[in-house]
Amino acid sequence: MSAPNTSTLVSRMIAMAGQPDEAIASTENQAATRVQRIVWSSQAATLQGSLSARAVYDIETAVTLDLDSMELPEVFFTSVEVGGRVITCDLDASGTASIFGLIEAGEYDDLVEEAGDDALFGVDWDGVYITPARTRH
Repeated sequence: MSAPNTSTLVSRMIAMAGQPDEAIASTENQAATRVQRIVWSSQAATLQGSLSARAVYDIETAVTLDLDSMELPEVFFTSVEVGGRVITCDLDASGTASIFGLIEAGEYDDLVEEAGDDALFGVDWDGVYITPARTRH
């Protein structure tokens, strides 16, 4: 078994930050949720129309691979880099992955730098959290 990537560790930290100890133990004993479907939030959906079918496929494939590899019952937030963009997303317990934003990688780096230490816990950016960790595909 390989070591968890930084994105997985940050996602676990964010998920556990607001939970009592009993809830954390309960979450760790739940079965992993797999991506069953992907929805694009309104912000991401407006950008989806300008992407090629191949780019949409690559994004959805990378998001699915990343979320499934975490082997968690839910993922509150994570970010995946693919095709020069950082895709912010989550996974709920029913297997629905939500894509919230597509941010150019350089702009995302600037947002993380501007957030400073707050970025370690997720910083709101127009309704989307950012963290310095992301999985690159």
